[in-house]
Amino acid sequence: MMKKCPNCQTEVEEEALVCPQCGYQWETNADKVEQVVSEEVVSEEKTQSVQQAANEEVSNPENEDKAQTTVAPQTPKESEEETNNQSSENSKKVLDFEKLDDFEALKPHIDQAKNYFEEFKATILHPTIGEIKYKTLGIINFIVIGLLFSLTFSRLLGVMLKGIYGAMNQFTNMFGFGHSSYGSSSISAFPMFWLFLLAIFLTQIILVLVYWIFEIIMQKEGASFKNALDQIFEPLSVLVVVGIVAFVFALLGSVFLKLALILCVLYLLILRYSFDGNIWLIANPKGFNRFYITMIPVVLYSVVSYFVFKVVLGVLIENSNILGIIENMLRF
Repeated sequence: MMKKCPNCQTEVEEEALVCPQCGYQWETNADKVEQVVSEEVVSEEKTQSVQQAANEEVSNPENEDKAQTTVAPQTPKESEEETNNQSSENSKKVLDFEKLDDFEALKPHIDQAKNYFEEFKATILHPTIGEIKYKTLGIINFIVIGLLFSLTFSRLLGVMLKGIYGAMNQFTNMFGFGHSSYGSSSISAFPMFWLFLLAIFLTQIILVLVYWIFEIIMQKEGASFKNALDQIFEPLSVLVVVGIVAFVFALLGSVFLKLALILCVLYLLILRYSFDGNIWLIANPKGFNRFYITMIPVVLYSVVSYFVFKVVLGVLIENSNILGIIENMLRF
Protein backbone atom coordinates (compact mmCIF):
# COMPACT_ATOMS: atom_id res chain seq x y z
CA MET A 1 0.00 0.00 0.00
CA MET A 2 1.03 3.57 -0.69
CA LYS A 3 0.49 6.84 1.19
CA LYS A 4 0.80 10.45 0.10
CA CYS A 5 3.19 12.96 1.63
CA PRO A 6 1.14 15.80 3.18
CA ASN A 7 3.83 18.27 2.19
CA CYS A 8 4.50 17.52 -1.52
CA GLN A 9 1.75 14.94 -2.32
CA THR A 10 4.31 12.37 -3.47
CA GLU A 11 3.27 8.73 -3.13
CA VAL A 12 5.54 6.70 -0.87
CA GLU A 13 5.34 3.29 0.77
CA GLU A 14 3.24 2.84 3.89
CA GLU A 15 6.21 1.89 6.08
CA ALA A 16 8.33 4.87 4.99
CA LEU A 17 9.02 7.43 7.76
CA VAL A 18 10.74 10.04 5.55
CA CYS A 19 9.56 11.45 2.19
CA PRO A 20 12.34 10.92 -0.42
CA GLN A 21 11.13 13.97 -2.38
CA CYS A 22 10.91 16.76 0.29
CA GLY A 23 12.26 15.10 3.43
CA TYR A 24 9.03 15.27 5.44
CA GLN A 25 9.09 13.03 8.54
CA TRP A 26 6.08 11.13 9.88
CA GLU A 27 5.62 10.92 13.65
CA THR A 28 5.84 7.49 15.20
CA ASN A 29 3.62 6.19 17.96
CA ALA A 30 6.48 6.54 20.43
CA ASP A 31 6.74 10.29 19.74
CA LYS A 32 3.01 10.76 20.24
CA VAL A 33 3.09 8.85 23.51
CA GLU A 34 6.04 10.93 24.71
CA GLN A 35 4.23 14.20 23.86
CA VAL A 36 1.08 13.12 25.68
CA VAL A 37 3.10 12.08 28.72
CA SER A 38 4.94 15.43 28.82
CA GLU A 39 1.66 17.36 28.63
CA GLU A 40 0.23 15.33 31.49
CA VAL A 41 3.34 15.98 33.61
CA VAL A 42 3.08 19.74 33.01
CA SER A 43 -0.61 19.79 33.96
CA GLU A 44 0.13 17.84 37.15
CA GLU A 45 2.89 20.28 38.11
CA LYS A 46 0.53 23.24 37.60
CA THR A 47 -2.12 21.57 39.75
CA GLN A 48 0.37 20.90 42.54
CA SER A 49 1.69 24.50 42.50
CA VAL A 50 -1.83 25.95 42.68
CA GLN A 51 -2.74 23.64 45.56
CA GLN A 52 0.47 24.51 47.42
CA ALA A 53 -0.19 28.27 47.06
CA ALA A 54 -3.72 27.80 48.39
CA ASN A 55 -2.41 25.88 51.42
CA GLU A 56 0.14 28.63 52.18
CA GLU A 57 -2.53 31.32 51.96
CA VAL A 58 -4.75 29.43 54.39
CA SER A 59 -1.90 28.78 56.81
CA ASN A 60 -0.77 32.48 56.81
CA PRO A 61 -1.99 34.18 60.08
CA GLU A 62 -2.19 37.62 58.46
CA ASN A 63 -4.62 36.29 55.87
CA GLU A 64 -6.60 34.64 58.62
CA ASP A 65 -6.82 37.99 60.45
CA LYS A 66 -7.92 39.71 57.25
CA ALA A 67 -10.52 37.05 56.67
CA GLN A 68 -11.75 37.43 60.22
CA THR A 69 -11.91 41.21 59.97
CA THR A 70 -13.82 41.06 56.74
CA VAL A 71 -16.17 38.39 57.92
CA ALA A 72 -16.60 39.55 61.52
CA PRO A 73 -19.60 41.88 61.96
CA GLN A 74 -19.04 45.47 63.23
CA THR A 75 -20.15 46.52 66.67
CA PRO A 76 -22.31 49.67 67.05
CA LYS A 77 -19.35 51.57 68.51
CA GLU A 78 -17.13 50.68 65.57
CA SER A 79 -19.79 51.64 63.06
CA GLU A 80 -20.27 54.97 64.86
CA GLU A 81 -16.53 55.66 64.78
CA GLU A 82 -16.43 54.83 61.08
CA THR A 83 -19.34 57.21 60.46
CA ASN A 84 -17.59 59.98 62.41
CA ASN A 85 -14.39 59.44 60.46
CA GLN A 86 -16.26 59.65 57.18
CA SER A 87 -18.07 62.81 58.28
CA SER A 88 -14.78 64.41 59.40
CA GLU A 89 -13.20 63.57 56.05
CA ASN A 90 -16.18 65.06 54.24
CA SER A 91 -16.01 68.20 56.40
CA LYS A 92 -12.29 68.54 55.64
CA LYS A 93 -13.03 68.29 51.94
CA VAL A 94 -15.72 70.97 52.31
CA LEU A 95 -13.30 73.25 54.19
CA ASP A 96 -10.67 72.74 51.51
CA PHE A 97 -13.19 73.71 48.85
CA GLU A 98 -14.24 76.76 50.88
CA LYS A 99 -10.61 77.84 51.27
CA LEU A 100 -10.14 77.42 47.55
CA ASP A 101 -13.26 79.50 46.89
CA ASP A 102 -12.04 82.22 49.29
CA PHE A 103 -8.67 82.32 47.55
CA GLU A 104 -10.35 82.54 44.16
CA ALA A 105 -12.47 85.42 45.48
CA LEU A 106 -9.42 87.26 46.85
CA LYS A 107 -7.25 86.62 43.80
CA PRO A 108 -8.57 89.60 41.76
CA HIS A 109 -7.91 91.95 44.70
CA ILE A 110 -4.41 90.54 45.14
CA ASP A 111 -3.74 91.06 41.45
CA GLN A 112 -5.03 94.64 41.69
CA ALA A 113 -2.71 95.33 44.65
CA LYS A 114 0.26 93.93 42.74
CA ASN A 115 -0.62 96.04 39.71
CA TYR A 116 -0.91 99.16 41.87
CA PHE A 117 2.54 98.70 43.40
CA GLU A 118 4.04 98.06 39.97
CA GLU A 119 2.42 101.24 38.63
CA PHE A 120 3.45 103.09 41.80
CA LYS A 121 7.08 102.05 41.34
CA ALA A 122 7.06 102.94 37.64
CA THR A 123 5.71 106.46 38.23
CA ILE A 124 8.25 107.10 40.99
CA LEU A 125 11.18 106.08 38.80
CA HIS A 126 9.87 107.55 35.54
CA PRO A 127 7.12 110.16 36.13
CA THR A 128 5.58 111.80 33.08
CA ILE A 129 3.59 115.04 32.94
CA GLY A 130 0.68 115.47 30.55
CA GLU A 131 0.15 111.74 29.93
CA ILE A 132 -2.23 109.15 31.36
CA LYS A 133 -0.85 105.60 31.44
CA TYR A 134 -2.89 103.91 34.16
CA LYS A 135 -6.58 103.65 34.96
CA THR A 136 -6.87 104.21 38.73
CA LEU A 137 -3.42 105.34 39.92
CA GLY A 138 -4.32 109.02 39.80
CA ILE A 139 -7.42 108.56 42.00
CA ILE A 140 -5.52 106.41 44.51
CA ASN A 141 -2.71 108.98 44.76
CA PHE A 142 -5.28 111.75 45.17
CA ILE A 143 -6.87 110.00 48.17
CA VAL A 144 -3.70 108.70 49.84
CA ILE A 145 -1.79 111.99 49.53
CA GLY A 146 -4.69 113.99 50.96
CA LEU A 147 -5.12 111.59 53.88
CA LEU A 148 -1.42 111.44 54.78
CA PHE A 149 -0.87 115.19 54.81
CA SER A 150 -4.13 115.80 56.69
CA LEU A 151 -2.82 113.54 59.46
CA THR A 152 0.59 115.23 59.34
CA PHE A 153 -0.77 118.79 59.56
CA SER A 154 -3.12 117.76 62.36
CA ARG A 155 -0.29 116.14 64.30
CA LEU A 156 1.96 119.18 63.87
CA LEU A 157 -0.83 121.43 65.14
CA GLY A 158 -1.30 119.22 68.20
CA VAL A 159 2.40 119.32 69.05
CA MET A 160 2.49 123.09 68.53
CA LEU A 161 -0.54 123.70 70.79
CA LYS A 162 0.88 121.47 73.53
CA GLY A 163 4.14 123.41 73.33
CA ILE A 164 2.34 126.78 73.55
CA TYR A 165 0.13 125.69 76.44
CA GLY A 166 3.09 124.17 78.26
CA ALA A 167 5.13 127.37 77.87
CA MET A 168 2.18 129.44 79.06
CA ASN A 169 1.78 127.29 82.15
CA GLN A 170 5.46 127.67 82.99
CA PHE A 171 5.19 131.43 82.47
CA THR A 172 2.22 131.85 84.82
CA ASN A 173 3.75 129.61 87.47
CA MET A 174 7.08 131.39 87.28
CA PHE A 175 5.63 134.84 87.92
CA GLY A 176 2.99 133.65 90.38
CA PHE A 177 -0.09 134.75 88.49
CA GLY A 178 -2.25 132.13 90.08
CA HIS A 179 -3.46 128.78 88.93
CA SER A 180 -2.98 128.12 85.25
CA SER A 181 -6.06 127.38 83.17
CA TYR A 182 -4.19 126.08 80.12
CA GLY A 183 -4.56 122.34 80.07
CA SER A 184 -2.23 120.86 77.46
CA SER A 185 -3.31 117.35 78.44
CA SER A 186 -6.79 117.96 77.02
CA ILE A 187 -5.41 118.37 73.48
CA SER A 188 -5.93 115.29 71.32
CA ALA A 189 -3.17 113.65 69.31
CA PHE A 190 -4.74 114.84 66.04
CA PRO A 191 -6.68 118.05 66.75
CA MET A 192 -8.99 119.36 64.03
CA PHE A 193 -8.14 116.46 61.74
CA TRP A 194 -11.45 116.72 59.89
CA LEU A 195 -10.84 120.41 59.23
CA PHE A 196 -7.46 119.69 57.66
CA LEU A 197 -8.93 116.78 55.71
CA LEU A 198 -11.68 118.99 54.31
CA ALA A 199 -9.29 121.84 53.52
CA ILE A 200 -6.70 119.67 51.74
CA PHE A 201 -9.20 117.72 49.67
CA LEU A 202 -11.05 120.92 48.81
CA THR A 203 -7.79 122.53 47.66
CA GLN A 204 -6.89 119.49 45.55
CA ILE A 205 -10.36 119.40 43.99
CA ILE A 206 -10.14 123.10 43.14
CA LEU A 207 -6.75 122.44 41.55
CA VAL A 208 -8.22 119.73 39.31
CA LEU A 209 -11.33 121.80 38.57
CA VAL A 210 -9.31 124.81 37.40
CA TYR A 211 -7.20 122.62 35.13
CA TRP A 212 -10.29 120.91 33.71
CA ILE A 213 -11.89 124.28 32.87
CA PHE A 214 -8.63 125.34 31.24
CA GLU A 215 -8.70 122.16 29.10
CA ILE A 216 -12.23 122.98 27.95
CA ILE A 217 -11.20 126.52 27.04
CA MET A 218 -8.23 125.20 25.08
CA GLN A 219 -10.57 122.72 23.30
CA LYS A 220 -8.59 119.65 24.30
CA GLU A 221 -10.05 116.36 23.06
CA GLY A 222 -11.37 114.01 25.75
CA ALA A 223 -11.36 116.71 28.42
CA SER A 224 -13.04 115.47 31.60
CA PHE A 225 -12.68 115.88 35.35
CA LYS A 226 -11.38 112.30 35.66
CA ASN A 227 -8.70 112.83 33.00
CA ALA A 228 -7.68 116.13 34.57
CA LEU A 229 -7.31 114.44 37.97
CA ASP A 230 -5.22 111.62 36.48
CA GLN A 231 -2.93 114.01 34.62
CA ILE A 232 -2.14 115.98 37.77
CA PHE A 233 -1.93 113.21 40.38
CA GLU A 234 -0.65 110.20 38.39
CA PRO A 235 2.97 111.49 38.31
CA LEU A 236 2.77 112.43 42.03
CA SER A 237 3.43 108.94 43.43
CA VAL A 238 6.57 110.37 44.99
CA LEU A 239 4.32 112.48 47.24
CA VAL A 240 2.95 109.26 48.75
CA VAL A 241 6.46 108.43 49.96
CA VAL A 242 7.00 112.01 51.11
CA GLY A 243 3.68 111.91 53.00
CA ILE A 244 4.56 108.65 54.78
CA VAL A 245 7.95 110.01 55.86
CA ALA A 246 6.42 113.32 56.99
CA PHE A 247 3.76 111.54 59.04
CA VAL A 248 6.37 109.31 60.73
CA PHE A 249 8.51 112.37 61.55
CA ALA A 250 5.46 114.14 63.01
CA LEU A 251 4.77 111.13 65.25
CA LEU A 252 8.39 110.95 66.43
CA GLY A 253 8.36 114.62 67.45
CA SER A 254 11.39 116.44 68.87
CA VAL A 255 13.93 117.39 66.17
CA PHE A 256 11.94 115.52 63.51
CA LEU A 257 9.13 118.09 63.65
CA LYS A 258 11.11 120.58 61.58
CA LEU A 259 11.76 117.91 58.97
CA ALA A 260 8.05 117.06 58.90
CA LEU A 261 7.22 120.73 58.38
CA ILE A 262 9.75 120.98 55.53
CA LEU A 263 8.18 117.93 53.86
CA CYS A 264 4.73 119.53 54.16
CA VAL A 265 6.03 122.61 52.34
CA LEU A 266 7.56 120.27 49.75
CA TYR A 267 4.12 118.70 49.27
CA LEU A 268 2.64 122.09 48.37
CA LEU A 269 5.49 122.87 45.97
CA ILE A 270 5.40 119.51 44.14
CA LEU A 271 1.61 119.65 43.85
CA ARG A 272 1.85 123.11 42.35
CA TYR A 273 4.67 121.96 40.05
CA SER A 274 2.50 119.20 38.55
CA PHE A 275 -0.35 121.67 38.05
CA ASP A 276 1.85 124.30 36.38
CA GLY A 277 3.62 121.69 34.23
CA ASN A 278 0.34 120.31 32.85
CA ILE A 279 -0.90 123.84 32.19
CA TRP A 280 2.26 124.67 30.25
CA LEU A 281 2.26 121.46 28.18
CA ILE A 282 -1.37 121.60 27.08
CA ALA A 283 -1.95 122.07 23.35
CA ASN A 284 -2.72 125.59 22.10
CA PRO A 285 -4.74 125.15 18.89
CA LYS A 286 -6.14 128.70 18.95
CA GLY A 287 -2.68 130.25 19.10
CA PHE A 288 -3.14 132.16 22.37
CA ASN A 289 -0.13 133.81 23.94
CA ARG A 290 1.43 131.00 25.99
CA PHE A 291 2.65 133.29 28.79
CA TYR A 292 -0.71 134.93 29.53
CA ILE A 293 -2.87 131.88 28.91
CA THR A 294 -0.75 129.99 31.45
CA MET A 295 -0.86 132.82 33.96
CA ILE A 296 -4.68 132.87 34.13
CA PRO A 297 -5.23 129.41 35.73
CA VAL A 298 -2.17 129.82 37.96
CA VAL A 299 -3.43 133.12 39.37
CA LEU A 300 -6.98 131.76 39.68
CA TYR A 301 -5.82 128.75 41.70
CA SER A 302 -3.62 130.96 43.90
CA VAL A 303 -6.52 133.27 44.73
CA VAL A 304 -8.90 130.42 45.56
CA SER A 305 -6.24 128.69 47.67
CA TYR A 306 -5.66 131.91 49.60
CA PHE A 307 -9.33 132.13 50.57
CA VAL A 308 -9.38 128.48 51.63
CA PHE A 309 -6.25 129.02 53.73
CA LYS A 310 -7.77 132.13 55.29
CA VAL A 311 -10.93 130.27 56.32
CA VAL A 312 -8.95 127.36 57.77
CA LEU A 313 -6.63 129.66 59.69
CA GLY A 314 -9.60 131.58 61.12
CA VAL A 315 -11.24 128.37 62.34
CA LEU A 316 -7.97 127.19 63.88
CA ILE A 317 -7.42 130.43 65.75
CA GLU A 318 -11.00 130.50 66.99
CA ASN A 319 -11.06 126.90 68.23
CA SER A 320 -7.54 126.72 69.67
CA ASN A 321 -7.94 129.83 71.89
CA ILE A 322 -4.60 131.20 70.71
CA LEU A 323 -5.91 134.77 70.79
CA GLY A 324 -6.92 134.34 74.43
CA ILE A 325 -3.43 133.14 75.28
CA ILE A 326 -1.86 136.12 73.52
CA GLU A 327 -4.20 138.55 75.34
CA ASN A 328 -3.32 137.04 78.71
CA MET A 329 0.39 137.28 77.93
CA LEU A 330 0.02 140.96 76.98
CA ARG A 331 -2.01 141.60 80.13
CA PHE A 332 0.81 140.21 82.27
